[in-house]
This record gives sequence, C-alpha cells and structure tokens, in this order.
Amino acid sequence: MDAPNQRVRVAVANDYELVIAGVRAMLEPFAARIEVIDTIVVGEPLAGAADIALFDIFGRPDDATNGVKRLLETDGVGKVALYTGAPRAAQVGAALEAGASAVLSKARPAASLVEALEQVHGGERIVDGGGGHQPLPWPGAARGLTARQSEVVALLLQGLSNAEIAAALYVDVNTVKTHLRHAYKALDVRSRAQALAMLLGEDTAFRRRSA
Repeated sequence: MDAPNQRVRVAVANDYELVIAGVRAMLEPFAARIEVIDTIVVGEPLAGAADIALFDIFGRPDDATNGVKRLLETDGVGKVALYTGAPRAAQVGAALEAGASAVLSKARPAASLVEALEQVHGGERIVDGGGGHQPLPWPGAARGLTARQSEVVALLLQGLSNAEIAAALYVDVNTVKTHLRHAYKALDVRSRAQALAMLLGEDTAFRRRSA
C-alpha cells in the first residue's frame, strides 16, 4: 500500500461529458487521496500515468471487455476498474477475464468508492454485487429518463438493435423493450424513429466524445 500522503492517480474513462463530470465531481472532495489526472475516451492517449483507469461503462456498445483490453494497452494505464450500475455475474466474469482488477458498483457511496480504489491500487481484487445507481447526472435525466432507460436510449442512438442492447447490458430482450416503452413515454414519442429524431437533433447530452 502507498505511503499515507501519496495519492492514487486515476483516469476516468467514458464517452459522455455529463457522465465524466459526475464521476469527477464525486471524487473531488477526496483530492487528498485521489488525483484525477485525465478523462479519456477509450482509445484516446493518456496525459501522464494513471495507477487506475476507472472505466464507467455507461453507453458502451459492447460488453465492455474490448474497452478493458484497450485501456490496458494504453500507455500509462496501470490497472482498470469497471464502474457500473448493476454488476451481473456474466459481465463480471468477462471483465475479469479481460484483465480488469475490479468491478465496482455505483451503489457505493463516494467514500467507499475512494476506499475501493485505494485497495485496488494496493493489489486487492474487488468485485461488487448488484445495486442501485448513485444520484450522478446522466444523459436524459432532465427529460425524465431513469439511469437505466438512459443507458438503453444511448445504445439505441448508436444504432444497436434490441437484441444487441440486451447483450451489451446482460439483460433479456423483453427487459430492453420495457425500458424503451417507458423511455418513449417519458420523451413523449411513439417510436424509435421519433426518439432518434428528437435526441439526435436536439439533445446535446447524448452526443458522444470522440477518441
């Protein structure tokens, strides 16, 4: 474990500015223990060296294993910790097999997340069970979407089919359909085409950063 006054250097990885801002704000009160050295899109070079890449997988179009592998191949990244709203057994297994050192749930309070990052830096492997989302901002929240509905919509906007969304989120297709039905109601639209037209045309929150 590091000396008491040595901070853990963390890079936050995600494709959405709002998600990045939320995670960064959550860690800011713990600046004496955690230093956020960069925020990156997977595939983007890192400015400096990070002990841990905290990989928020909101809106990832795959099962995150490719992202884990690419982050570990990025110069300057030491370890990767997945950060997700509801860890599932299959997702956890795939992430660990890809090389992740931890799977951390967004159900953790900020202080607990910081403690987990310190433990991972010290060589421990941490795997959380399922849990709810922290009240961080997410794309679509202002339009009445829940965090899970927002993630489904984010994948929809990337052109994924219902089956592909289900595979990415480790849920069944009927669950995806239910989330979309509620999302359409919140957005006051009746179809996938109307949702795409509305959000791609007007909603900057769902615009992704590019590597």
